[in-house]
Amino acid sequence: MAGMPRRQALLMVAAIALLVAVLDQASKAWARGGLTPGHEVTIIPGWLWFRVASNSGATLGLGTGNNALFAVVALVIVGAIVMLALRGTVGGVLGIGALGAVAGGTLGNLVDRLRLGAVTDFIEVRYWPTDFNLADAAIRLGVVLLLLTLLLDWTHRPRRATLGAGRER
Repeated sequence: MAGMPRRQALLMVAAIALLVAVLDQASKAWARGGLTPGHEVTIIPGWLWFRVASNSGATLGLGTGNNALFAVVALVIVGAIVMLALRGTVGGVLGIGALGAVAGGTLGNLVDRLRLGAVTDFIEVRYWPTDFNLADAAIRLGVVLLLLTLLLDWTHRPRRATLGAGRER
């Protein structure tokens, strides 16, 4: 992580992940306790609704019933994020935020899988193909930020001279 000690970077990733996971779990507890299953609550007419649902698969309901598999995948993802943070291979504050968001979202959904046997979804947005939760939003945002970080790092990396460049013929 550019200019930041690895220990500090890991602590920042962990703090962001913890914040995301806590906010996600609090929002899901509210949804499970305050929303009636099968009933939609309109937040912004025509655009945003809350409706509690349960999902034992992945996004778009893919792999429904494979909760244990997705729990293992979540552990692998969190382990990979810890390794990236320890190695310092993702640059800057943007990279730290991205890793923390993905780790926190992954942990938030993992808690649901282990406690409830499925992930609680409750946010429905017009034109978005499926219901989701704060953990899902954090994962998607984190992935976009991570790709942006990698792209910025790649475009600002000094280029090696090609063989024969600069030679006169």
